Amino acid sequence: PNDRTLLAGRERILCLDAASGRLLWKHEYDCPYAISYASGPRCTPTVADGKVYVLGAEGNLTCLDALTGRLIWAKDFKKDYAAPPPIWGFCGHPLVDGRQLICLVGGEGSVAVAFDKDSGKELWRSLSASESGYCPPTLIESAGVRQLMIWDADNLNSLEPATGRLLWSQPLKPAYGMS
Repeated sequence: PNDRTLLAGRERILCLDAASGRLLWKHEYDCPYAISYASGPRCTPTVADGKVYVLGAEGNLTCLDALTGRLIWAKDFKKDYAAPPPIWGFCGHPLVDGRQLICLVGGEGSVAVAFDKDSGKELWRSLSASESGYCPPTLIESAGVRQLMIWDADNLNSLEPATGRLLWSQPLKPAYGMS
């Protein structure tokens, strides 16, 4: 609901056998929703090096063991970064780049945050915007320079992937913050 009324909910990550469809493991947690279309997770899980990274609609980031579903580490963007959920929830799927897990987080100075993909330790944070937007972090190479593209609700930004340092920014403000 637009008035940010809390609705009780649970988010689930399911691992199914590709051949049979049999449930191999499940990870779930309580998730009171204050976003429009109260359900989630909304983004594609990211799988790399035996781990599954899932970002829930209310900003719950989890790192799970891909074989067992065991929780390895977790972050809560609302609590850890004072990041308000976008009206339609967090939905920019996490990006693995080397040892980094790069996420759209939100909050002052932390629209983009890189975590150590194995420990969850923050490596860097960058950018402020009116809203974090919905576009997932994207890597490109242009003019021989590797760039991390972050399109928030105000600007299209190019960051240095290893440090989060701003390379350039171009105003590109879509309607309703829907980057």
